[in-house]
Amino acid sequence: MNAADSLQLAPGVRRLRPDDHFMILSETDASPMHVGALILLDVPDDRWADFAAAIRRQFADRLPATPLLARLHQAPDGYDSDVWADIARADLETLVVVESHDGAWSEAELYAAVARLNMRRLDLSGPPFAAHLFERLAGGGSALYLKMHHSVADGIGFQTILGLLSDAAPPATARFVDARLPEPEKWRQRAEARFAAEEGLRTEQSARRKEALAALESFKDERAPTPQLKMSGPTSGERRYATISLPLARVKAVGKAQGATVNDVFLTLASAALRKHLLAIGDLPDTPLVVNSARSYRRDEHGPFGNRIVALHPHLATHLADPIERLRAIQASMAAEMRRTGHDEALLDAAEKPYGARDRRAAFAERMAGGKRLLPGNLTLSNVPGPADARSYAGFRQLHNYPVPIIGSGRFLNITSRRSGGNLDMGVIADAEKVADVGRIAALFVAALDELEGLS
Repeated sequence: MNAADSLQLAPGVRRLRPDDHFMILSETDASPMHVGALILLDVPDDRWADFAAAIRRQFADRLPATPLLARLHQAPDGYDSDVWADIARADLETLVVVESHDGAWSEAELYAAVARLNMRRLDLSGPPFAAHLFERLAGGGSALYLKMHHSVADGIGFQTILGLLSDAAPPATARFVDARLPEPEKWRQRAEARFAAEEGLRTEQSARRKEALAALESFKDERAPTPQLKMSGPTSGERRYATISLPLARVKAVGKAQGATVNDVFLTLASAALRKHLLAIGDLPDTPLVVNSARSYRRDEHGPFGNRIVALHPHLATHLADPIERLRAIQASMAAEMRRTGHDEALLDAAEKPYGARDRRAAFAERMAGGKRLLPGNLTLSNVPGPADARSYAGFRQLHNYPVPIIGSGRFLNITSRRSGGNLDMGVIADAEKVADVGRIAALFVAALDELEGLS
């Protein structure tokens, strides 16, 4: 147990780490910061009328086991961290909403609705999630779009939460009272005790950060610079959404033939799709596109929730025409990124300091002016672990678990992949002002697998 755990503010109250606070401070109307999933469920025609009630019962029974039954509070004067305080219950009629339709949702209508709902920011004065139900799909079954604020957990933590909400987890013990925050004076006293106890830890972490910064100097010339595109610039407030589902066995077979990981193949398929897309619109730069991605550094002592991710910025070798040359260049770029991640982790693994929350708010207000890119990269690509086993909710079998990703400031696209049984299910979301046809990029991604298979 670390010092912060031993100096808990109050039962049912959890302090945000600086990494989690980043997810709140970096949010804008044009770039909401939440993690999402579009879950397609096998709901028989005669159960459509019961679908919403069944999902609400499922949530009511299982939310107490998750960090979603909470609300955000700021510490007095920003002296301590912001905190999540558990609540006993939530208004699921408001949080789990049925999206109305006179008939059945076509795929195009579903994707347009998800793109629109993706841009609604979550109200953190209440539970940090929202669920949207689509009772009847034209192709059969129903859909659940669930989004959770990124400050609660990263992509791996979100998958844990989905598991806790599924039939695989038993109903949780109900709560009967909300967590109580201490009065401001008592809160200040407990924060002072915490900071005093963690003084040695902060000193150790500061020394590690200095060592990491010195070590990172040797990597400063390895990263490709983020190229400027015609469509570079502030991200708009409109989105387009599409999905991809590929058999995992096909991706693994290509990887085995080429001596590549699933993630290597994923990045290479994205590079092929983007190269062809940018050639078609006359916006392919001479230097490779750069990715904003992440690696988890979560360990058992960190617990299942919160954010424990290190940014990666490999390039996609989009300047190379040959697919195998691109794959090898991507592997080399990713290997270089992985060599630096231990040092990057040391920069992130920081205990809170007095007035840290207040100072971060002031710093981010300045950094966010003008919609500038906060991190390198033209786009985001993420490959997040997902369940190999079959999953169901309220007795309805899951057919697909498509990510609904976000676009950070200054980027135009995010493709996120997640295992779902025997498939890799992917969500493709784009800035609608910069990408006219996101479905075309999805189709090019699928075609790229055919091409790599032909070369393997």
